[in-house]
Amino acid sequence: MIRKLFLTILLIFAGLIHILRPEVFTNAVPDFLIYKKEIISLTGFFEIFLAIGILIKKTQSLSARLTAYYFILLIPIHAYVAINGIEMFGVSNKLALWIRTLLQYPLILLADSFTKDAWVIEQIWRHVFFIHYKVDPQLIEKEIPFKLDLHEGSAVISIVPFFMERIRFPYLPPFPMISSLWEINLRTYVEIDGIKGIYFFTLDTDSALAEIIATKFFYLPYRLSKIKAIVIDGVYNFFHQRGVHNFELIANIGDNDIKMTSFDLWCSERYCLFTLRKNQIYQGIVRHSPWRMRSVKINMLKNNFTSILLTKNLEPINSMYSTFLKVRFIPFKKLGKL
Repeated sequence: MIRKLFLTILLIFAGLIHILRPEVFTNAVPDFLIYKKEIISLTGFFEIFLAIGILIKKTQSLSARLTAYYFILLIPIHAYVAINGIEMFGVSNKLALWIRTLLQYPLILLADSFTKDAWVIEQIWRHVFFIHYKVDPQLIEKEIPFKLDLHEGSAVISIVPFFMERIRFPYLPPFPMISSLWEINLRTYVEIDGIKGIYFFTLDTDSALAEIIATKFFYLPYRLSKIKAIVIDGVYNFFHQRGVHNFELIANIGDNDIKMTSFDLWCSERYCLFTLRKNQIYQGIVRHSPWRMRSVKINMLKNNFTSILLTKNLEPINSMYSTFLKVRFIPFKKLGKL
């Protein structure tokens, strides 16, 4: 509510300034445009119209989307002002004007957060390999802060190596050189208030930047590790090393999609994760199309990755592979204290 109030007050205030004092903005309008004051005044009425639309539940999503686009359209104008050092509200310092321009992006994200399909980060997952193990719930339940979700009385833990690429934030393209990484995670399956989700023991990656972003902003237990992997000619070759916790996999990938069993669906069709930070529970919800899986044949598997959790050796009960999945995370939300 505070965020919405801030956005609407900002729009109304800006709208009134545009209407009542258009001369403040005339130097920001390029000279090839005529009727400068009329354009500025119309802009003010549009801003007030957007603010009212955001306050009304029925029109909130559309108005918020239009507001985000409007803020995007303002970026070239702000850049024009910064490049030419045009004084705005008594400020003509170019650095300050460029900072004002950069602040448009947080405003875009703020407006977008009120749309019905808002998301905070998009990723493409490729070469996703699932290896599932069944274990006695008593062996792991003390390591998990949430209620275990059991399959036929057994807990399930999974190792999932995959490649992540085209990582981007709303309204921005992927950043070259830093938007792709390999990852391997160790996870289990939990339930909170009837909602089935995933709990990660660890998510190991070969990207230092991903580790920083995921731990600081998404409260996920990422760790920087050594990973070498390649998927070529239907052969999946993956190597992971972090201290004594290593993992090696060589497998052949089937050519066609398989019909997923009830167990396959139970493991894969989960659209949220749960994590804990300072006794606060966070829920992350993901949006993606249903998984499409292929069969696999494991030729070599050396698993010392589950030793993070268990000392005993485990035999996999199920393995499968997915070529591609586009995923969007919506803003994480607090569920309350543990």
